[in-house]
Amino acid sequence: MIAVAMILWVFAVWSISSTLRLSLHPAAFLSDLQRLLAQPPALEQTVPALLMLVLVVATPLLIWNLIAEWDATFRPEAEGLQYETLGVRLCYPWHVMSALQPHPVTPDEAAVILCWYDPAETIANPLRRWLHRQTHGRQRLIIGAGIERRAELIRVIQEEMVRVRSRATTDAVHAPAS
Repeated sequence: MIAVAMILWVFAVWSISSTLRLSLHPAAFLSDLQRLLAQPPALEQTVPALLMLVLVVATPLLIWNLIAEWDATFRPEAEGLQYETLGVRLCYPWHVMSALQPHPVTPDEAAVILCWYDPAETIANPLRRWLHRQTHGRQRLIIGAGIERRAELIRVIQEEMVRVRSRATTDAVHAPAS
């Protein structure tokens, strides 16, 4: 899949250069770009070039998402769910998780953990934070269908979410009246 995406990206770059008659050689590229800005291309050149530009931008994001999903590890621990992929390490505390969708979780589709706030705020590198949010979205964590021992992981997450909610209810009932 990654090889196909890379081939698609190369095709898109080649299509833009041939449609707009741009040289990919670094020495000639700037002069071709100046020529293009001085004399804008016709509509029949602009539309395909813009479509290919979308592919040039979107394909690396697709590749990042695929690699991030393949590299992802999830470890349930006492304080929460530890998530790690491509150098991003996050803890999703149990009390932050608001829901698990779809309900019930089916084996062939991704499970989505919805959160009360976004743990990705703790990622210091702005590019990695942005890429993480492109993969999962804000206040969400996606557990793909291909994750090893996924059913066991989902069961533990559901149990911890129930435990945290029941403890919060018990604490609210037993709180001193003011």
